Amino acid sequence: MIFETLLFCLLGILFGLICGLVPGFHVNLLIPIILSFSFFIKNPYFLAVLIVSTAISEIFINFIPSIFLGAPDEDTSLSVLPGHRLLLEGRGYEAIKLTALGGILSLILSLIFISLFGNAFVYLYEISRPYVHYLIAFVVILMIISEKKLRKILSAILIIFLSGFLGIITLNSSLISQQNVLFPILTGLFGLSTLILSITERAFIPKQEEDFNLKISSFQIIKSVILGCFAGILVGLLPAIGVSQAAVMVQYLGRANDPRSFLITVSGINVGNEIFSLVNLFLVGNPRSGSSVAVQRILSELNFYDIVYLIGSICFSAGIASALTLFLGKKIPKFLEKLNYRKLCIFVLIFILLLIFLITGFFGLLIAFASTSIGLLCAKLEIKRSHCMGCLLIPSILYFSGLNPFVLSILGI
Repeated sequence: MIFETLLFCLLGILFGLICGLVPGFHVNLLIPIILSFSFFIKNPYFLAVLIVSTAISEIFINFIPSIFLGAPDEDTSLSVLPGHRLLLEGRGYEAIKLTALGGILSLILSLIFISLFGNAFVYLYEISRPYVHYLIAFVVILMIISEKKLRKILSAILIIFLSGFLGIITLNSSLISQQNVLFPILTGLFGLSTLILSITERAFIPKQEEDFNLKISSFQIIKSVILGCFAGILVGLLPAIGVSQAAVMVQYLGRANDPRSFLITVSGINVGNEIFSLVNLFLVGNPRSGSSVAVQRILSELNFYDIVYLIGSICFSAGIASALTLFLGKKIPKFLEKLNYRKLCIFVLIFILLLIFLITGFFGLLIAFASTSIGLLCAKLEIKRSHCMGCLLIPSILYFSGLNPFVLSILGI
């Protein structure tokens, strides 16, 4: 059984590599295909191992196109700007190294924290839910006043309102599957707008430095990992709180504004969320990610030993995937330096638009154009691009406060 488990872990890493490197190709799109393998894979535990290995591997490798191409998915959208900034400073490999480090350390810390306080999560799940909208509203206020100057404060309010309005309309519409609607929204706000700016400003990838040391203190690394770990557990615990919302909250409440700290934190949130989403199946029976939903479908009743078995598979896959990410992060920039970066951005732009059309249709393209316009306006106003996360923060406030039906009735949705 050990040999078969390792074999399916390696296959999951391969699937994660494909999902991670192809812009817009999320693991949730691959899970239905993996589930169709159940006809050939008689042991359901091996199928579950394949799914969790694919999911954790994609988390690590996903940062490569986000940082080097500005082509994110919904879980890495906020990493585009800090990672792109380091790339243009010749520190692209350091950005990749930070995400791998943040992921591995968060994995270790999450497991320690869950083993010590796992029983308390059921209680926390019940008492925290009624107050989440107050926390999110407080974060939105912090985001606005952080701009300090009146012009930028007003600009931040405008962007949060516009992106929030876009989020309310699209997240409550039946025109596009709710499983896929975040793809054109977040890709437009962060990915397509960044690519367009790179094209118009004729950006190029500078020669990447051979100095692979991390220019961040040990204290900042530890702080960022702890923030990422706790925020990841929050995502895995509470409904309607996603990786992007948690990243924005951590950025302002934890003052993780430095690009290096933020990359570690975002990576930690993704890994922490994946771990706790799986453990949450055992604790409260509530799946909080695409992979945990699939595991629940395969293994309807998880016991303690099942969780230990799957977590062991995740740890093995994460170790291999992080090493693979570091290897590719060192090789890919040398290849990209030889290419015309403007033409590469145009190609990626067209490819992503084609993916949006194939996955979400004509209405997905309309959403992508609208969200890209907001992203470009945010850059033109010279304010933090994180204000665009109003597309998720405002709908989350309405959902948790119970005002969503009232607002939708006013809008006639």
